[in-house]
Amino acid sequence: MITIILALYFTGLISQETAITFLYVIGLSLLIAEIGVVSFGLLAFNGLVALFAAYSIQTGTVLLFGLPVDWNIVFGIGFVEFALIVGTIAIHAHLRNLKTDTGKEGMIGAKATVLDWSGKNGQVRLEGEIWKASSSHRLDLSPNDEVTIEAVEKLKLIVRP
Repeated sequence: MITIILALYFTGLISQETAITFLYVIGLSLLIAEIGVVSFGLLAFNGLVALFAAYSIQTGTVLLFGLPVDWNIVFGIGFVEFALIVGTIAIHAHLRNLKTDTGKEGMIGAKATVLDWSGKNGQVRLEGEIWKASSSHRLDLSPNDEVTIEAVEKLKLIVRP
């Protein structure tokens, strides 16, 4: 949002007063939002960048700790920050799509080893734990056969060969 406002200002589509007002409002809003949102300082950093940009436009000089700074450096920092945000979003999107490893959902589709089986019921070993298991139809299974877990009903696994 900050770069959009700066781009609109530098191309002459919005006035200096409008750009300064928007940047101050966005900067303060981001600093206030940092209080309630866990963003590990990202919102606060963006808020400070917006306030810095508004101050720089208002005074006509870009000073950082009293030293003049070129706008190319400001835009370079903005580009690096944008790349970090896009990278973080990409990593989170990838992690959301990973298969669940824990709970009932993580057990479905896993392979279990048959310990004892008779008709529709028996015992299987899954990751070192012994579970009661059943099937919807009679199975002719012997010890050490592998079965696939279809569902979990309380403390019983529903399996298929």
